[in-house]
Amino acid sequence: MGKFRKFWSLTGHEKLFLFEACILLLLSKLSVKALAFRHIESYLRVHWNDDGRVVHRHDDIKKDIKLVSVSVSRAANVLPWKTLCLSRSITALIMLRRRGISAVLLTGVRSLEDSSLHAHAWVRTDNGVMDWSSDGNSDNSEFTVLVRIGQGPSLDSSRSVVS
Repeated sequence: MGKFRKFWSLTGHEKLFLFEACILLLLSKLSVKALAFRHIESYLRVHWNDDGRVVHRHDDIKKDIKLVSVSVSRAANVLPWKTLCLSRSITALIMLRRRGISAVLLTGVRSLEDSSLHAHAWVRTDNGVMDWSSDGNSDNSEFTVLVRIGQGPSLDSSRSVVS
């Protein structure tokens, strides 16, 4: 009953963001499960990579970035399946770019002590990093970036996290 009460306490704007995040998480999860990543990458590069969609807005984009991050997290918590960082990052990238906010989806790998590889995906904006790390470690500097999709902030050493 608590989830319904929380949902009804959201503003109309927050409900729309949450609904959009749920739909995009479903579509991105199905895509990740059914398609090779090269097809997903190709789609994202064609539709969401160019800087033509980015609009330099004068309103408070920090509020929209925060709302996208919160909506993706809320949707992932409400949906009955586990969502991976790649699905969440794809969802966040699309939601941000639809609003004209500059964003970059990054995927990378790092080597673990047992010589295995750990893959991770995150989104970088001008205002920080959206990271849904399963181990709670939001330091992405350990990852070697393999794929960069989108136009936006440079890959500098600042690691502020949007939570």
